[in-house]
Amino acid sequence: MKKQITLSVIVAVLAFFATSLNAQQSFNLNMDVVTVGKINKTDILPGTHMTVKSIMCDVSSRRGFNYIMTAETPEGDKLSFDLSKVKEMPIVCENPTKDEFWYSRSIRYSLPSLSHMSNAYAARNKAEEDANKYVMNLREQGLIIEDPMLTSYINSLLTKISPSQRLDNFKYNVKAVIVKSPELNAAMYPNGVLMINAGMLANLHTEDELVALLCHEVNHFVCNHYLENLQKTQRRQAIGAIGGILLGAATGILLGSPSLGLSAASMGVGIAGDLNAMYTALGLAFDQTQEIESDRAAVELLPILGYDENAMATCIKRIGDSYLEEGNLDAYYTSGNHQKIEDRIATTGTPYDRTDEVFEKKMATCISYLAQVSFAQGRYDVTINLAKRNINNGIARGLDFYMLGECLLAAYDTEDTNAAAAVALENALNSNCRERIPAMKALIIAYIRTGRIEEATTQLKQLKDTEGCSEDDLTWADNIMMTI
Repeated sequence: MKKQITLSVIVAVLAFFATSLNAQQSFNLNMDVVTVGKINKTDILPGTHMTVKSIMCDVSSRRGFNYIMTAETPEGDKLSFDLSKVKEMPIVCENPTKDEFWYSRSIRYSLPSLSHMSNAYAARNKAEEDANKYVMNLREQGLIIEDPMLTSYINSLLTKISPSQRLDNFKYNVKAVIVKSPELNAAMYPNGVLMINAGMLANLHTEDELVALLCHEVNHFVCNHYLENLQKTQRRQAIGAIGGILLGAATGILLGSPSLGLSAASMGVGIAGDLNAMYTALGLAFDQTQEIESDRAAVELLPILGYDENAMATCIKRIGDSYLEEGNLDAYYTSGNHQKIEDRIATTGTPYDRTDEVFEKKMATCISYLAQVSFAQGRYDVTINLAKRNINNGIARGLDFYMLGECLLAAYDTEDTNAAAAVALENALNSNCRERIPAMKALIIAYIRTGRIEEATTQLKQLKDTEGCSEDDLTWADNIMMTI
């Protein structure tokens, strides 16, 4: 009995120390910073240089996360700051590494905010759970593009961009999911999943632009903007809408971005309202201050990573150009919680006009997907341009050639376009295009238009002998044969 009591005491003591170790975690940084504002209720003025020595978090604090920053001045003075006492810690890191960039932003914006939250863990866990359900639903409904090479490529960029560790003790798993949607949207969800639409990827032309977009989203995630927003709203008032959004996703209705651009005007009011409610429920309805901050973070981080600092402006301009081409002036001039497109460009740099063939080859799946959507909508010129991108980059599939040929025949009827359509459709058939019978019928029309009657007759005979040729196809072939 005595041994049992002694063993119990030892287990309890070990458990106490284990809990204490988990509750208090210290990060050694040795990061040189300079203040850009007066620190509340201290004598520290703007322009003060110091070295941040460590960040210690006591998660057992009843009022939430109690972060303590220790620092040292060049003169050797030891300083300690309770981040729960400030709204923002006005520091920046001069000439930072990638990690120092994120650490200084976290100390400046995120940790003081977390210090004032009483239910951050519970809010985060619930938001993660809801986000996991949403991603699972998309996958079950076949609304995710399964392209391992492209997904792995984006994940490698996320690893390159993201900090090596987080100072807020939260789980840190960031990975990409490519959604079957033509909308120009991307958003980092509370579970660390970057939901990026195929339409967004197809709209980019260089890796720099993609990295800019990812930097913007990672900043939202690292700075815990969604947690700030959950503190501002009564989550229970919006949570009921998530079921509606899952239903909307199941029918392929995907819209809107809480980040790079909103296009709710293109949807029915009910679905748009449900989506906005889901963003609110997950804390993703970012305000303009958070959006401006994330744009600025991308601009500052790009050169640190070795990319063009004007890539954010270029990414935004490409979104704006797409809105103008669509005639979506509402989205162009009133971009949700963002500034106007023109204002965002003006504050993020000077857009460049270049493309990267190597990058575009990696986006081939998304370009082809967007071409299919445009083709189904009867938007022939858009489809032609998208299909030509893959063809010119030497990465076209049979489907790309088929769509190009069909659209040339549908949108034009000149000697040159008919000849180009015939070439595209021949390439489609030589590439074992899965739309073989429609491609053969389109090629027959192209041959007839270009006066190649003998070849059209030969193709008609092959069509009738092709496996899968339906009664309607046979009737169509007989009628064409009689006509020529």
